[in-house]
Amino acid sequence: MRKLAMLSLGVLLLALPACLPAAAQNPSPAWTNGSIDLTPWRTQAGDNLAWSQPTFDDSRWPIITLNSANNGTGWRWYRLQTTLPDSATPLALLITSGNGTFEVYFNGQRLPGSELDSALFVTYPRSRTVPLPAAAGEEPHPGRMAVIALRTFVPPTSMFLADRGSLRVALGTLPAIENAHHAEQSAQFDSVLLGLGVDLLLLFGGIPVLILFWYQPDHREYLWLGCYLILCALGNSTYACSSATGIAPFSTNWFISTPSNYLETLCQIELTFSFVGRRVTRAWRIYEALVLLWPLLFVFPAWFGFLSRALFDIVEVFLLVPAALILPVLLLLWYRRGNREAGWLILPSIFPLLTTSVADIGIIGDYFGLHRLAFLANPLPIGHFAIEPFDFAALLFLLAIGIVMFIRFTRVSRDQARSAAELQAAREIQQRLVPASLPSVAGYALQAAYLPAEEVGGDFFQVLEQANGATLIVIGDVSGKGLKAAMTGTLAIGALRSLAGEQLAPAQLLTRLNRQIQTAQDSGFVTCVAAQLRPDGTCTVANAGHLPPYLNGQEIAVHPTLPLGLDTSVTYPETTLALRPRDTLTFLSDGVVEARNTSGELYGFDRTAAISTRTAEEIARAAQAHGQEDDITVLTLAFTPQPAMSV
Repeated sequence: MRKLAMLSLGVLLLALPACLPAAAQNPSPAWTNGSIDLTPWRTQAGDNLAWSQPTFDDSRWPIITLNSANNGTGWRWYRLQTTLPDSATPLALLITSGNGTFEVYFNGQRLPGSELDSALFVTYPRSRTVPLPAAAGEEPHPGRMAVIALRTFVPPTSMFLADRGSLRVALGTLPAIENAHHAEQSAQFDSVLLGLGVDLLLLFGGIPVLILFWYQPDHREYLWLGCYLILCALGNSTYACSSATGIAPFSTNWFISTPSNYLETLCQIELTFSFVGRRVTRAWRIYEALVLLWPLLFVFPAWFGFLSRALFDIVEVFLLVPAALILPVLLLLWYRRGNREAGWLILPSIFPLLTTSVADIGIIGDYFGLHRLAFLANPLPIGHFAIEPFDFAALLFLLAIGIVMFIRFTRVSRDQARSAAELQAAREIQQRLVPASLPSVAGYALQAAYLPAEEVGGDFFQVLEQANGATLIVIGDVSGKGLKAAMTGTLAIGALRSLAGEQLAPAQLLTRLNRQIQTAQDSGFVTCVAAQLRPDGTCTVANAGHLPPYLNGQEIAVHPTLPLGLDTSVTYPETTLALRPRDTLTFLSDGVVEARNTSGELYGFDRTAAISTRTAEEIARAAQAHGQEDDITVLTLAFTPQPAMSV
């Protein structure tokens, strides 16, 4: 009889599990530091709220271990049956997953603190504390059986194809769970602390470079470098906050960090060509268009699941690798052809894009089961901290480019200081090219206006008395700009003053002046018009490639000849005029007719002729108002003979 009773008891014990709910069971949890990881679980794809009930039969669901599961995106349920531990302290769950991707059901009741959210606001990965009902004021029931169900929806935008391998559920006392929660948050923050520090350095490096471009707009490399550093800081920090710590929604990685990678590529291309002083070729422009169009056209399809993240990353590798490999090679070729500055940029150009491409290769390898390549995308451990490969590459780039730009800035500043000194010297010389005041000439009323352009030119004019009672008026324009033009103008004026004492006629004066300018090495050429005035109103004019003067608003027909300094065999014909009282002569430089407005329209000869009878100041100001590009010089005279005195 005893044997029969023992046999019946054994059968009853064997049959007891079948009478319990069919969820995966964890009847005797082993506590560690006040908590335990709950596993194994039963799981099923799809969505049905009836699956939350403790009486639901899930015996046909497969059993899995959470930390080894990776079941893709979409809806999925997990169920587990466990025995609540004997504890007078409130209990709680610690769930590590994406906030906004799960709901928790305890014996069929949805617990507050867990909800599904829009994919735009999902944070991943994140840990969350979910108190059990006893922690909310209900009487605890130690030793009772409980069914915990997770209703999850992982959007297709998850970077690692909804890597549920990071899904973890722990059960423990509320204090222990909160401590574990804080520890996980601290570990996540430590994992990105170094990277965020690098991003801060990039930001602090980019802003001053853009300010430098504001003061030196001719150096566009400062613009592209500043934009590159700021984009790099923005993209890397957004990735850290959205993909590594879950501080920001994962959508920011798609719409900020991912486009930043492509914009960084554009900035690096423009930086490379600007730095070495070359124009971006058509082939590179087409490549830039492809790099820009891909994220613009396909980020949203990938976000909504029409394009897999794997394919998106594969295309990213093929788009970014050419720039990463070809730009350093181009710099090396330019350096070997004599461009020293290209050599400075070779090392910095290697780090950023190549590292991003290598990280993408690691991600793609993990997608396709090539797990040996996954390490390429893993953070680099540094003690208790870690740093992403692209952050480390950005730091190396910042250090290298910082040294390069310091050398470049020092050289540019030295060149600018030398140019400023030359400009100041040229301006001082230029002041000697025009007389401070006009001398009094018997029988003539003279006016002059001189408006120098921003860049020092070579306009000059002189009014010189001759021993025979005549007066020489000479107005000219030296080819070129800057100190060289000013020096040539000084040479011309020195020669003029020396020749004026020889009582030469205008043609003879220009012939002698032509020879002296030609003998000076590398002095350029000079356009010049000379007029000899006599008290009786006789005016003799000779022209060497300059604008002819205007008589009473009409251009004087003078023989065209070559400028001074080009050919010593040139002769300069003379034109003689007989001025009548109140006749006006106007001499001017090409800065008047070549004034150009914002639409590119020249002031021109017609407008110049129309105002040529006005005062010198009015003519100069009219041309300047149209749009000055060169020195403007105007000299006018009116024949005003003195009446004969009666005897």
